[in-house]
Amino acid sequence: MNRRRRTAGADPEHRGARGARGRTGRTPRTRTRTPFALRPALMLGRRLAFAKVGRAALIVSLIGIPTAGFAAAAVVVQSTQPTTEEQLRYDLGHAAAQMRLSGPDLPGMRQDRVQWQYTESARNSPVATADESSPWADLLDHVPSGADAIPVTSAQVVVAGPKAPVAVTAVEGSTWSPELDGHWHVLTGSAPTASDQAMVTPATLARLDLAVGDTVTVTDPVRARFTVTGTMRDAGSGPDGEGVFLPWGTLPAETPVPALRGAADTTVYLPHHAPTWSEIRGLNAHGIVVESRPVVLDPPDERLAGAGVSSVATAYFGALALVGVFAAFEVALLAGAAFLVGTRADTRTYAIVTSVGGERGFVRAVVAGSGLVLGAAGAVLGTALGTGLGVLAVRLLDDGNVTSWPGLHVPVLALLAIAAVAVVAGLVSALVAARTATRIDVLSALRGSLRPAAPRPRAERRRRVWVPVLVVTGSVMTLACGVGVLALQDRPVQGDDWAWVAGIGVALGPCLVQLGVALASPWLLAGVARLSARLGLSARIAARDARRNPVRTVPVLASVMSVVFVASVVITWSASEHARYVRDYEYGTAVGVATTSVALTDQDGNSDGYDAAVTAKAARVLSGVLSDADVRVLAVNREDAGEGPTTVSIPHDFAGRECPTSNTTTCASFLQVTGGGTPHITAGTVDDYALLTGHRPSSAVRRALAEGRAVALWPEYVRDGAVRIDTWRDRTLDDLEPLEETRPDASTSIPAITDVQTPRIQVGVFMTRETAAAHGVRLVDGELAVALPQDLSPSQYDELYSAWQSSGGADRQRWDGPALAYERGPVDQQAAVQALVLALAAAVTIGATAVAVGLARSDGRRDDEVLDAIGAAPVLRRRVSAWQAAILTSIGAVVGTLLGLLPIRALTLRFTGGPTGTTHMPFVADWPVLALLAVGLPLVVTAGTWLTAGRSRRVAVRRAH
Repeated sequence: MNRRRRTAGADPEHRGARGARGRTGRTPRTRTRTPFALRPALMLGRRLAFAKVGRAALIVSLIGIPTAGFAAAAVVVQSTQPTTEEQLRYDLGHAAAQMRLSGPDLPGMRQDRVQWQYTESARNSPVATADESSPWADLLDHVPSGADAIPVTSAQVVVAGPKAPVAVTAVEGSTWSPELDGHWHVLTGSAPTASDQAMVTPATLARLDLAVGDTVTVTDPVRARFTVTGTMRDAGSGPDGEGVFLPWGTLPAETPVPALRGAADTTVYLPHHAPTWSEIRGLNAHGIVVESRPVVLDPPDERLAGAGVSSVATAYFGALALVGVFAAFEVALLAGAAFLVGTRADTRTYAIVTSVGGERGFVRAVVAGSGLVLGAAGAVLGTALGTGLGVLAVRLLDDGNVTSWPGLHVPVLALLAIAAVAVVAGLVSALVAARTATRIDVLSALRGSLRPAAPRPRAERRRRVWVPVLVVTGSVMTLACGVGVLALQDRPVQGDDWAWVAGIGVALGPCLVQLGVALASPWLLAGVARLSARLGLSARIAARDARRNPVRTVPVLASVMSVVFVASVVITWSASEHARYVRDYEYGTAVGVATTSVALTDQDGNSDGYDAAVTAKAARVLSGVLSDADVRVLAVNREDAGEGPTTVSIPHDFAGRECPTSNTTTCASFLQVTGGGTPHITAGTVDDYALLTGHRPSSAVRRALAEGRAVALWPEYVRDGAVRIDTWRDRTLDDLEPLEETRPDASTSIPAITDVQTPRIQVGVFMTRETAAAHGVRLVDGELAVALPQDLSPSQYDELYSAWQSSGGADRQRWDGPALAYERGPVDQQAAVQALVLALAAAVTIGATAVAVGLARSDGRRDDEVLDAIGAAPVLRRRVSAWQAAILTSIGAVVGTLLGLLPIRALTLRFTGGPTGTTHMPFVADWPVLALLAVGLPLVVTAGTWLTAGRSRRVAVRRAH
């Protein structure tokens, strides 16, 4: 025994080993310990995540609601994009291929294999140098030998209606054939079997007050009667689509080749024969493009460079991704605040974990695991709910138009990406809280102390450095890059990529400023706390609570500031754009007057001047449709040359200014553009003058017109009390010199007075027809004017067009019909955009404020108990919540609104007028709307918080034993 003791005592290593064996029962082995056990940490994090049901529901809602919105949007957007099979289903029905003319019958053209209507012409090929005289192929002559063909074309026809003729689209061809079912679809009845039978859409049947078996009469371009055998519709139209379906050969051909009737709309379907790629290339040499089902489904490797580079879905998902990044930022701010409050509430739990040997990595993994679990829960619930809402929205919006809603598509990959972003947002939101959980005072936490974290001098010093750096750098970057964008846009360079780089700086600069303001938020809250001493007890408590708990107030303030910043940018940009629109707007006539020019064209599409007979016919048609309106016929001058020798006249501009930029007075486009077809001389009566100007003419104007003088509405046309009318004879389209640069063949001076309108209208010189005839000024009735209380409705336009098509006769080929230009003035079209922006800003601000108030109520439970114990009124809690909502939303809204002015100011900061022909956007702030955003929004949110911030009852005091 003694020897053993001496041996053990003489050998320290042996003594240590024996001691170890005595404590553990076995010989220790050397091993490497992991920093923490991941699985236990995640299990503990999952339990802590759902330990407080209210807090878990808040975080899951913050993550799940945006996720549901994006998932629903993804389903709806994807359901508007057809698959290849769906596109072929509409393009071909059950047919194998279709052929269409795309160019003249010359080699050199080639089509894309998938986007079959996209073509390119080889350089220096015959088709690249084609002109109007180039021959065109006949589609039917190039149908493959032995193949069946179904030609289809469309045209406008007039049918007899119950009250008045109706103009509808007629589709000519066997569209009811089973091979074309999918593009067209028979609804009721049977297909026509004779040339005097037709089918119509249900909407047309209802409009004509007919039934299946009745007779429909086509009055133009042919007069024929057809028996309605059933109803059908184009699958690419809605249920209210109108049209008639006639057998092939019913309508007269407008060209010698029947297949060329409306060449762009004529298609030959091949029910059973699908041309190969080599056959398609051969048809391309004749100007024919082909969509072949096998080629589209299994395309060759050859692809045109410009095809398939853009997609509507790509733009939609790109915008969705941009909004998603901003939404993820908002979620991270608000959910991060919730995690920080939760971490503070669970301080004792983390202190216990640390006291029993939990290392920092383990504690961080526990908190991060809570974020991962809650993020996954929000992602799963949000994605499932959003998918269901998206499917429901598609079902409700689908009206049967396969071009708009080709089918229900659930984008699995996009939904997985959205869910992954939601999970990452939850994890990121918990990272700051995970870092905070490792910095607790274990002993204080075990005793139950929940004092706010004391400010760290080192962090305060860093804040004092970074705040001015970020604010100044961001402001300077924004202004400098804005000036750079304007300078780069003034350069005569197409597709200048440097402008995009400078534009990124304009977007990045305000973000740096916002980051600096967010870092300075504790200072702002401290200043508000000092000022709140004069606003009462509840305001003082709310301000001090916000200042002493930045972990839950600063994220909410930053969230409100960022969303209000975006809203302020959009509102200021729309106001500036509208200001530019108003600045550059030129009135055609007085507000409330509609005009239409009866300018004729010949069979080649060239100008054919005016014809008083056609104008009178158009006036009768317009008066018939607008029975209560007084249609005025005005005589105008001709300023554009025709294919043959033409006499043109314009008033002489004595000012002759060289205008680098345009304006609505001295350099208006109406004043600068002459000889381009717009008449600058108008003749009529005194009442016509009153109609155009919108007010009763002065006595001087009435006396001048009665005495045979002219009235110049632009002072540039008057010198020495007279206007000069310059006339050129024998002008043709081949004359390239502008009228102002050539000597007129004759000039006539007419005594005139000046009557400048405010605002100016597009009437240069007005006179009576007798004055024009006395001075040899050739004017022809060619314009109609009518005063209307409002613009015509679509049904009135349809009635007007139908009336002209039915009574125009041969003149329909010379004039397309009345296209009334109703003068409404520069109407603000941004009201809907501003309302949407304000609604979104309000929604996010209300949500952020609700989170802030909820977290304050959860975090301030013991404060409420203390207030109740000392006798404070229960209503004080509501006042404190309302004041805290007012403080956070007011600071965020005011700062965000002011920062939103910065990028627009940068993009409008011009020091010069810019190059010739350019106009710049002015900086205009819509102060009433911005005030509503900066002041009205916090007031609304504060009032809502007051109404919903709990009842006036005492809290249940928790007592510790």
